[in-house]
Amino acid sequence: MTSRSPLLRNLKAPSPRLGLVLASLLMATACATAPTRPPVSIGSGQPRVDPVTGEVIGPSAETTDEALSGFVRGDGGLTPGFMAGKEVKRAAVLLPFSHPNAQVRAEAEAMLAGIELALFENGGTDFLLLPKDTAGRSSTAEARADEALDEGADIILGPLFGTEVPAVKDVALRKSIPVIAFSNDRTVAGGGSYLASVMPEEEVVRIMGYAASRGTRTFAFLGPDTAYGRQVETAMRAEAAENGWSVLGTAFYDPSKSASPEVSRIAGLIKSERSQVGLLIPERGTKLLSIAPLLVVNGIDPGRTRFLGTSIWDDSSIWREPALAGAQFSAIDPDNLGNFNDTFKRIYGRTPTDLAAAAYDAASLAITLAAENNMKHGGVTDPDGFMGVNGLFRFRLDGTSERGLAVKQISGSGASVVEDGVTRFPPGGS
Repeated sequence: MTSRSPLLRNLKAPSPRLGLVLASLLMATACATAPTRPPVSIGSGQPRVDPVTGEVIGPSAETTDEALSGFVRGDGGLTPGFMAGKEVKRAAVLLPFSHPNAQVRAEAEAMLAGIELALFENGGTDFLLLPKDTAGRSSTAEARADEALDEGADIILGPLFGTEVPAVKDVALRKSIPVIAFSNDRTVAGGGSYLASVMPEEEVVRIMGYAASRGTRTFAFLGPDTAYGRQVETAMRAEAAENGWSVLGTAFYDPSKSASPEVSRIAGLIKSERSQVGLLIPERGTKLLSIAPLLVVNGIDPGRTRFLGTSIWDDSSIWREPALAGAQFSAIDPDNLGNFNDTFKRIYGRTPTDLAAAAYDAASLAITLAAENNMKHGGVTDPDGFMGVNGLFRFRLDGTSERGLAVKQISGSGASVVEDGVTRFPPGGS
């Protein structure tokens, strides 16, 4: 519980007037927040799978004496000369800037850009970023986290991959430093780490709850036999069991092959069911465009079967498929992202990635807590939550996040919001 009133703290989106002022600030502070080249958006939206990493490519992750020549340690932590004498708050940023995979490096740069936007929009003159390169390896992430603590970090933003999180949070626990990581693997949450990514489980809870509120309480699953598909199916079963809803059946297909046999099997189960069914399909792109009409060919009545999806359906390339008309999916409320997307495009010349927005919110949260002198686990898990560019969110004590997601419905002209995300959580924790 908290002693203050349950009004949410708003984590401001970048203002439209930021423009050239921010651009000049980024250039002026490049040495403190390298790398400096504009981020490249990978824009795939694919669920993340932790990669197999090889040798580090790019600049060394080691901190050089030359890079630290303008810093002092007046309060025991690393401090730029112009901040000397201030009570500095520090956020370490642990991301894989020199990862062997170019797309991962681009994602890391986009996330750092989002964090810098948050700093220049919301930060004062006593908040310092300490970027660290993990290279996507747990051993390197552990070493960088150890450096960050030695340099006075009050909070750690990152790492990106679930394989890195255990080592980082073990280091952070020595000084009870919160870790806000960006993995979507809920098994690494907790023990001092909090996951800022939008979790597939949260998306499943949202879309199933919406369907149930409109009379659909029997569900089925059709999806790829992948880690992501299994994660979504497990979440569906758990949510159904929690609420006393029925699970008619599940069908996993090999993503590299035709899904026709599995489509036929799940269609047969649905046609034998008298009540309305919600069919959850965590698929995307051309694969989804082949599956949806195949369901109709196999006799699925769209009037009695509600096609349901996750945020990977938030993709205009699939919205013109007639078989998906009326289908619904959970997603970030677009109204909250407008200013952030516009500012990011103006400064960097390209569309931000989903994780750039998540990084912006994580940094804004850190800045908000720093201003309240509450960069602690209790501050991170405030049950009232925070309103960021990704909408309403709060961290549970187990390290997972709860979010106020919207629901969208597909029509021939696009996808529109049919139910906004909540703007206030019920009292108490979750």
